[in-house]
Amino acid sequence: MMRNTRSYWISVAIGLLGASLLAAKDSKAPAESDRIEVIAHIPLSGSPVVHLTTGIHWRRNYLYLDHGTGSSVTVFDVTHPAAPTRAAALDIATQGANGDVSAVVGTAVLVASEERPAAPQTVTILNLAEAEHPTVVRQFLGVTSMLKDDSRGIIYLTNGGGLWVLRLEPATDLELEKEYEHYVRYNP
Repeated sequence: MMRNTRSYWISVAIGLLGASLLAAKDSKAPAESDRIEVIAHIPLSGSPVVHLTTGIHWRRNYLYLDHGTGSSVTVFDVTHPAAPTRAAALDIATQGANGDVSAVVGTAVLVASEERPAAPQTVTILNLAEAEHPTVVRQFLGVTSMLKDDSRGIIYLTNGGGLWVLRLEPATDLELEKEYEHYVRYNP
């Protein structure tokens, strides 16, 4: 009986040692870096988009692409941001509303008096992993509108190439993961 108990504890010790060696090996892996990635691109036709607005209706997320006063508003279902689908085209001007779509809640849309659209801009994604030597990851030229959806970690932008959907992907916090693993292991 003593021999079986001793064998058991030796097996447990070897298992724990192996697990700790594997964990140490994994902790030396290079740290994952923060990223901003293009997850979708949809070519657009017609006049440039001058304003973007998001809204939620019946658990669906929508993106409203306003082409300016007198033009239609293109609506995309962006519930799955990597696969946006065209949902509708609204002709707000025929309703006597003049201006840009400024806010949306469900089926209610706020149209504010028109503002002069800003000149197209260049939007650049930089990698600052080496702060002294930042590198350009990607540039978008002629951007006419941009909107950051903080709640979903998504950025929408439009230019002559169409609608671009970008995802903000922060690196994994390795210290927080270790704390969580410790908590799960020792707090049943």
